[in-house]
Amino acid sequence: MRKGGNVTLSALADELGSVSVILEWAAEKEHPLDADVSVLLLGDDGKVRSNDDFIFYNQPSGAGGAVRLRGKTSTDEERYTAFIGVVDIDMDDVPDSVERVLLAASLDGGEGDGFGRLEYLRLRLLRGSDAAELLRYDVTDASTETAFMLGEVYRRAGQWKFRAVGQGYDTGLATLVTEYGVEVDSDEDDSPAPERAEPAEPVGADPTAGGTTSAGAAALSGGGLAGVSRPPAGRRERRTQTVTTKKRRPARRLSTARRLDAGDAEQRWQPARLFPVAGIGGAAEQERRATSALLAVVGSVREFGRALTTRFGAPAGQVETFIEVPFSRSDEPYVPDGLIRVTRGQRTWTALVEVKTGAGELRSEQVEAYLDIAREQRFDAVLTISNLITAADERHPIAIDGRKTKKVGVCHLSWAEIRFRCQFLIENRSVADATQEYILSEFLRYLDHARSGAEKFDDMGPHWVTVRDSVVADTLRPTDRGLPSVAGRFDQLAHYLCLHLGGLLGIEVIPQLNRRVDATRRRQMLAEELCRNGILSAMLRIPGAVGPVTVTADLRAGRVVCSVSIDAPRQGRPLTRVKWITRQLGEANGNLRVESFEQGSREAARAELLALVRQKPEILITDPAGEIRAFRISLSAPLGTKRGVGRGTFVTSVVDTLERFYEEVVQNMREWHDSGEANPTGTGTSSAEKQPHTRRAD
Repeated sequence: MRKGGNVTLSALADELGSVSVILEWAAEKEHPLDADVSVLLLGDDGKVRSNDDFIFYNQPSGAGGAVRLRGKTSTDEERYTAFIGVVDIDMDDVPDSVERVLLAASLDGGEGDGFGRLEYLRLRLLRGSDAAELLRYDVTDASTETAFMLGEVYRRAGQWKFRAVGQGYDTGLATLVTEYGVEVDSDEDDSPAPERAEPAEPVGADPTAGGTTSAGAAALSGGGLAGVSRPPAGRRERRTQTVTTKKRRPARRLSTARRLDAGDAEQRWQPARLFPVAGIGGAAEQERRATSALLAVVGSVREFGRALTTRFGAPAGQVETFIEVPFSRSDEPYVPDGLIRVTRGQRTWTALVEVKTGAGELRSEQVEAYLDIAREQRFDAVLTISNLITAADERHPIAIDGRKTKKVGVCHLSWAEIRFRCQFLIENRSVADATQEYILSEFLRYLDHARSGAEKFDDMGPHWVTVRDSVVADTLRPTDRGLPSVAGRFDQLAHYLCLHLGGLLGIEVIPQLNRRVDATRRRQMLAEELCRNGILSAMLRIPGAVGPVTVTADLRAGRVVCSVSIDAPRQGRPLTRVKWITRQLGEANGNLRVESFEQGSREAARAELLALVRQKPEILITDPAGEIRAFRISLSAPLGTKRGVGRGTFVTSVVDTLERFYEEVVQNMREWHDSGEANPTGTGTSSAEKQPHTRRAD
């Protein structure tokens, strides 16, 4: 978008729901500058209704949690430090009395600093459901301003619209927010603070603010602001409570070295749990405990409840949960494990819940009976939960009569996905209320305990050993009985890898699937490849990575290989391009395999270990006059052979190798930029989408 332009958001997204406002900027390392995003909620008079409508670093949520600051992250590049700040807005929950949502940025720098010293400053609007970019506005005319009104989302004829404002202020955030009725501590403003009339329009800034627009200057020169010593009629009374735009410093943490030493006995003490695992005896008690804990958190933690229910068609409303709800059908009693009811306005969405933990298996006849009950009660869905992991294109993990789902939906969640949703919200600090965030973190702690019955992917199935041995002996045939089971388990493992890595990083990692191939055909293709070449492979799409990560298990060679491809620079000699890729890999392990691909060829021209390429870069070049178009980086590790999890098992070796490869290689790689540098955002792609996520040490 360009400055002054506007667009109707419904034209960009049919179902708006929630949006994420992304503020992106970068500052030179030699001259560090920091910025912050702020939000103002304005009524029909163009003013905040109270100081609570000013959402910023000292007050990170407002409108009952409908507007939330998620925080900001930074990444060090070669010449500058790139920053990303995020605001989440639930558009459906913005109060009706709010007509405009103003999006602002302020600079935290020294004397003489302004937004013009930043490498770039831009705002992007993403759809909350899938992070699809709706619009982008780049500020290109910043100079000495220390606060900026970037844009506004406003109501017009029953629809939400966005306008790119681009109005700057030289005297900081306090001046900007005062224009819109926020009462700021009077001792914050370094400039003179005369009594002044409020402009009729927000864009007509007061001349003392240093951010005067043409409209404000014209009013001043024409005498339109005469009599500023007295407030104009209709001006609100000054509120007794004020806000401060000075950043609050976090409390000093107590050093562990100063804590009292409780001796060796304290190391054996168990931290108290909100969701206890003691006393879980049999499978029935485990299932009841997990059901009650899950539904309690769904009903208590607003963001978590919505994350699980809206994907199945529920509105973003008030969530109520119940356990062991009795029903009768054909004079027989039925007691589903739970019930979820979501209400928003006149609409109600209700789902019966059936839960299995541990090795418990869902039964078709039981689920179909609940579908009949849901149809009779005019409920919307039946939700099943178990340790079975399903693909996005998979209808349900068990066979169900399709006639029973014509009026009632049937959906499934794995415990691995529920764990991921907890990690995602916690990692991104997406839970506005601190108490609710604590509840969610305790629930995640409960799921991580072995007694909870919420298992991770830990078994390649009963046919694994037979199929594995047949592959090694080259006797596996397409008609072998256990082959479909092993192919299906590997497909589940691929989806588990996405949930596992995504949970560690707080991002949505998804398998790269062919849309024209359904889950059944995909598993048939896995089985065929295993028979033909003795390998199982999957591709993962990781936001911000230079390309999809391929995970290949070669059962005949006994190796697991993770690899990623990256385009070579489009400029420079072949030797320059090889040196560029070695710089990308930095201090990575020298046992990495580096392959070079030349223009017009699909096969690798050369392949050598990174340690040797560092010593002799020319070893990857076949023709000094040729053109290297791409590189492929691979990490190979021993493949476990055992069926379950733990040392020497297939699943553990694949998971560990993927984690190591991402940490050593993927998160450190950047795409080439036309200016001759590694570009963290890629050509024509936003930095929030292309910036690799760094895995934290913990």
